[in-house]
Amino acid sequence: MKRHRLLLVLSACFFCVALDNSKLVAALPALARVADLSPTWQRWTVEAGLLVYASLLLLGGSLSERFGPRRMLLLGLCGFGCASLAGALAGSGYPLIAARACSGAATACVTPAALAALEHSFVDRERPAAIALWTASFGVGMAIGPLLAGLLVTQGGLSLVLLGNLPPLALCAWGTFHMVPTDLPRRELPLDFRGASLCLLAAACCLFAMLSSPSHAWRSLEVLGSALVGAGALALARRWLRRARYPLFDLSLFSQAGFSSALLVIFLGYFAFSGGSFVVVQYLQLARAKPPLEAGLLSLPLASSLLLGTLFAPRLALRCGAQRSLWLNLSLSCSGLSLLAYASDGRSDLLLCLALVPFGAGSGGAFATATELSLRAVRPERAGTAAALSESAFEFGGVLGIAVLSMLLGSASLTPNSVAALAPRALWTGVCSMLLALLVAVRLGRSEAARATPSACSDP
Repeated sequence: MKRHRLLLVLSACFFCVALDNSKLVAALPALARVADLSPTWQRWTVEAGLLVYASLLLLGGSLSERFGPRRMLLLGLCGFGCASLAGALAGSGYPLIAARACSGAATACVTPAALAALEHSFVDRERPAAIALWTASFGVGMAIGPLLAGLLVTQGGLSLVLLGNLPPLALCAWGTFHMVPTDLPRRELPLDFRGASLCLLAAACCLFAMLSSPSHAWRSLEVLGSALVGAGALALARRWLRRARYPLFDLSLFSQAGFSSALLVIFLGYFAFSGGSFVVVQYLQLARAKPPLEAGLLSLPLASSLLLGTLFAPRLALRCGAQRSLWLNLSLSCSGLSLLAYASDGRSDLLLCLALVPFGAGSGGAFATATELSLRAVRPERAGTAAALSESAFEFGGVLGIAVLSMLLGSASLTPNSVAALAPRALWTGVCSMLLALLVAVRLGRSEAARATPSACSDP
């Protein structure tokens, strides 16, 4: 019973991260009409936090291993609450972007610590279901976020949307203090600040280049300079991690085919899911002129089916084997996204809502299964690092998906006509990414066939 309450607390922490991002994405089109925000400012309001979050996840995982998941969870939740309050008071402009960046830094401590605590607290036979429930909390946050944004944005604008984070964060901090054990495994090793700094610089520069490309030419000084600095920092980081006595993370993790392939599936799949979700929100509110609340209701099938697919993933993996379950879920998601791309070229709300169901269900099942496969491939004491790398794959894929698909959507001028005309092209790009994820998953299953024997897909 105690572990069930612990799982509820850890899932609520992940729920808060998803709720924050989904509220902002759903509220931005309405806020842009009221505050006359340019498309560049809209994108940076959402992605400033994602950039810092993705850049600091590895350091957050290392801190979780060093100081313990409970301490880092409490620190991250308190920082998240303070940053949300600062964003609500900031209004708009650079202070708001800075507050969103601070939110990203705080959540970079929360997510790997929560997943590491989950990994340590459940035995092997319980862990897949626990991870699925934890991942499902993300779907719940995505489902509630657009509806909550539709209600709050008309009452108090962005300030009230951000203040909506505070009550659930306070409950999560209280639950973490009372429920998360203090004696979870830790690594009494020095922190690799040089490796963390190099990885941070590489991630931040590469992500900045990705996010700047829609508003600047690919050959502009900003994009090329950021990409070159990021590539140089990445080369230095790799060299340092190979010879450091206590590296930020062990590069040998990537030599394990199961781990690296699972991360690639997560990256490609979330590229398609995050970018596709962004396109759907813009399409409903701009091309079809839906108010925020109605757009949230129409996108509800996506988040609801994501939740159901995540919850059903452990049962499907038990019956079919993890690798086969991953193939089936990715195929379902790819089919749904293809139907969504077709539906965006017409005017049928019903067809669009129907297309969201297989897209969400397949994505939820695939993400839960791939996350479990990535954690299964490493030793328990490296759970914090593995969780950080897994979540980094999610965030890098998500940031790149939003950047690329918003560029294909015509982010320089998000007008109703441009969004309606270019949405199918953007969504078909997501379909290609999901197909690549399916190909990697097939290769993963073949490479692990020798040591993993999936059972037949039939009733036990």
